[in-house]
Amino acid sequence: GRANAAQLPSRKDKYLFFVSGLPNTGKSTFINIFKKEHELDKNKLPVAPCPGVTKKISNKVRILDSPTTYIYDTPGVNLPDGMSNESVLKLAVVGCIPLEVPGMVETADYLLYWLNRKRLFSYSFQCGLAGPSNNIHEVLAYLARKRDYMPDGKPDLQAAGRHFLALFNKGA
Repeated sequence: GRANAAQLPSRKDKYLFFVSGLPNTGKSTFINIFKKEHELDKNKLPVAPCPGVTKKISNKVRILDSPTTYIYDTPGVNLPDGMSNESVLKLAVVGCIPLEVPGMVETADYLLYWLNRKRLFSYSFQCGLAGPSNNIHEVLAYLARKRDYMPDGKPDLQAAGRHFLALFNKGA
């Protein structure tokens, strides 16, 4: 049906929006870009390449004058109970949850499995391997030696895993 004048918002109305979602999916960045595009408050919300920077709901940020509209930044929502291990690993691969949740090597292993299953073998070239591999420990040990992630002469699989995941997330 058609709206009548009594149903339309008046200029006295105020709107409040909350930006919510999984950790590290660009909520603060979205608000910062919106503020920049509309030449609003120059104070940027803090952002980082790892989840957990936004610890609490932000102060309201005015984004429109007419009608008066505010937006709030929120920390990432927690993972639902009962989420499958594979879903957790997928979220870790793309940086939506801290790698410590499933584990660095476990996350890199899932990515290797996924790339091989999809027959996306370009990782072997990007990593300098002779060819595809099913063994994440060999891949990470090779990367650690190649990138000099060798504290005390031992391969740092955590650093090599971060590098492997970064290559994927950069589109390499």
